Amino acid sequence: MEPLNVTRENFPMSTASAAEMIPMTPKTDNYEIFYKEDVPYRTCGDRTLYLQIIGPTGIQEAVPCIVYIPGSAFKEQNVKERVPQLAYLAQMGYVVAALEYRGSETASFPAQALDAKAGVSYMKEHAGEYGIHPDKMFLMGDSSGGHTAVTAAFSYGVAGMEEADNASGEPIVKGVIDLYGPTNFLTMNEEPSSQDHRAPDSPEGCEIGGKAVLEHPELAAPAVLANYVQKERKLPPILMFHGTNDELVPFGQSCELCNALTEAGKDVTFYQVFGAHHGGPEFWTKEVLSIEDSFIRRVCGE
Repeated sequence: MEPLNVTRENFPMSTASAAEMIPMTPKTDNYEIFYKEDVPYRTCGDRTLYLQIIGPTGIQEAVPCIVYIPGSAFKEQNVKERVPQLAYLAQMGYVVAALEYRGSETASFPAQALDAKAGVSYMKEHAGEYGIHPDKMFLMGDSSGGHTAVTAAFSYGVAGMEEADNASGEPIVKGVIDLYGPTNFLTMNEEPSSQDHRAPDSPEGCEIGGKAVLEHPELAAPAVLANYVQKERKLPPILMFHGTNDELVPFGQSCELCNALTEAGKDVTFYQVFGAHHGGPEFWTKEVLSIEDSFIRRVCGE
């Protein structure tokens, strides 16, 4: 038989049969996904930064986009490490861009937040290419990536926290999801931790330029997330998760930010994850993903 010159949709159904075959009619309950590896989104000097972009195929309407920032103690990241987990979000119908930022080895605060903002801008500019709704952008991150995500979401229009040609008068994202991120470098050693957060070579010290944190509050202050929280200041809704037994970023860090947001009347939802340590599978369960999905849909008015 000669090959048929027909479209995929018009290819005829086979009439072949086997005695023991079991008929079934498939129902698509998730999406096939695409993965675009190492998409350049920003050049800083001689350094090119990349996104790992995954998302659903075959969707009919523009979907929300999540720019995800992997944790790394503010140092160079293994950006591809979380791609398998992020595929869960893509299968739920979201485009996810895992963002590489400049590590503190080469650029101190607020470089990471500026890179995150540039990543959001890139995805907005390429919304049509990836099937994204440009008004439904979200930032998400874990650990230091959570701090960077919230910083980028909350610091719009603040002097020193915007690129000169990109000063925004409105939040750049619809919402933000923070997984066990630090929120106040100055108070991290006030709770038990397996790490010193005060020394010049600590993650937080390196993030402010290799300085002792408590000796340089003027450098640490712009990284204190509650400093961006005022009643009169518009902030995007935030969803937070933190493990009670976090050995690296004390649980009280999220409590501190949640309390500041609550007192200012902001939209904050905070989940205390009993027994969870820093990171791990507890934060990628079906329950957590469902909560994140509901949060995004609520914020988008769906």
